[in-house]
Parts: sequence; C-alpha cells; structure tokens
Amino acid sequence: MKKIYYLVAVLLTTQSITFAQEETHRWKKLDTITGEQIWFDASFTDTLKGEKFEVWVLKVHTPPMKSEGVEGDIYRSKILYAINLTTVRYGIMKLRYYDVKNIELYSFNYDTPPPPTDALRYPYPVLEESPLYLIIKDIFKVREKVIK
Repeated sequence: MKKIYYLVAVLLTTQSITFAQEETHRWKKLDTITGEQIWFDASFTDTLKGEKFEVWVLKVHTPPMKSEGVEGDIYRSKILYAINLTTVRYGIMKLRYYDVKNIELYSFNYDTPPPPTDALRYPYPVLEESPLYLIIKDIFKVREKVIK
C-alpha cells in the first residue's frame, strides 16, 4: 500500500514539473465511492462563469491499464472534459496516457477541429456518482461557502 502512495506522490510531483511549461494545474483529490485515485484541476473554479467549462481529470491506474494501439502499460491518464451544466452533458476534448516514469505514451485531441454543434461537443450525460458528477458537486459546494 505504501508503494502505491509513493508512486502517486512521485507521479504528481513529476507531473507538475513536466507540464509546468504546457499547463499549470492545481490538483484536488476527488473522493469517489469506488476508491479510485482521481484528481481534478481546481484552478478554474475561482473564475468559473456561465454554464459551460472545461476541466482536466487525472487518474492513476492500479493495476496499469492496457489499450489497443498504445505500446506499454498505462499508469496514469489525463483527460480534458467539456461540461455543459444546462444540459448536464459532457464531451472529451483531449486525452493523454503516461507510463510509470510519467513519459507520455499517447495523446489525442478530439477538439481539432472543434465540434460544430453542442450536440457533438457534449454527447454524454453526466451520471450520478460519476467522477464528473462529484466534481460538479464539489465546485458548487465550495461556491456555496463563498456566497455565505
């Protein structure tokens, strides 16, 4: 168990150094009912306006995941989701897979070119108790405290 926590700490530390030039994240751990190791980038929550936003979600895979077309074991994935609060639907904009040394194994941008309509940009419903549902719940819990 200590090895898993050590691996997560190393990955998060390495990730913040590796992506400092590309992106700046403020990772917040997400408490899931399944016990999955998931974080979301909370840096956008201070400036969130409107009903549409994008959020990066980081997930550690133990045991490592395998995917067709990806050479090597996937120990971590990072996905950029676009969320529409009006329709309570989401879409996947970007996908990144990393190995145990935090080296990118695979990346894909679903938003190039951008989807022409909201129906294509947000095709999936946000299901109750899913990670995205918990992120939305967390965001509004924090905003509610600020308002009070």
